[in-house]
Amino acid sequence: MLKTLPFLLLLISGTLSAQFSLDSIFRSSERYAVNPLISLPAIALGAYGSQQRLQFLQDKPRISAEELAGLNPDDVNGFDRYALRQDVDKHKQAIIQSDYFFNTGQVLPFGLFIWKKYRRDWFDITMMYLEGQVAQGLFYGFAPFGPTAVDRYRPRVYYQELSVDSRSDGNERNSMFSGHVSTSATGFYFFARMVDDYNPQLTGTQRALLYTGATVPSLIAGWLRIRGLKHYPTDVAVGLGVGAISGIGVPSLHKWWKKRHRSRLALQPVYGGGAGGFVLQLRY
Repeated sequence: MLKTLPFLLLLISGTLSAQFSLDSIFRSSERYAVNPLISLPAIALGAYGSQQRLQFLQDKPRISAEELAGLNPDDVNGFDRYALRQDVDKHKQAIIQSDYFFNTGQVLPFGLFIWKKYRRDWFDITMMYLEGQVAQGLFYGFAPFGPTAVDRYRPRVYYQELSVDSRSDGNERNSMFSGHVSTSATGFYFFARMVDDYNPQLTGTQRALLYTGATVPSLIAGWLRIRGLKHYPTDVAVGLGVGAISGIGVPSLHKWWKKRHRSRLALQPVYGGGAGGFVLQLRY
């Protein structure tokens, strides 16, 4: 048994060398540096933090009758006043339609896995997409231009045709910025970024069309949120920007890190002179 131990150790070490390197454990893609030991806890903590903040924001103090009575549409800037000239009778339908884009944007990146070249990198792509959605959620919950710092009445608060009870809900203070738009835009822009990265043969014109294709449904979603009396144009613009930063920025950061920190940790077996052992190599 003791005579076979060196052979078994060499066999095991060879397997470790082939399978248990930083590259094989922590990423599946040649394009991005994704470490699950960092990404998974970050995603979990970020999702928990943004969800807790969302519940806090939805429980803001109700809008008093005095506040409602003192509202003046002229206090809204001219650009955003467009949101105060919508058809109240059609606002519910617009909200339902905006949810179609909201849901489509969220699930679209998973459609990449129809193609083999994306499917083989499913782990990295999934981790980065979840990070992107968590990032936009943290922007919504904690950014100084979000509802935590900006107390802004939604357009529907100005419509006296709606019931006082619905207009006075504390969540109606959270107009800035549009979370629906930032969430859907994150998905659309992330999808576009993945197609861009995995198809380097695309021309500049094709890339412009690709990102335009991500922008258009995001803008339509924003327009429907305005029609639904939920947001002003500036709320939509900020939400679109947050979505673009999250959907494009997260994979860009992973790609940048990969290019500047190329490393490999491998366990290699050595055998000579009747003795066997291991060599731990860290390559940059």
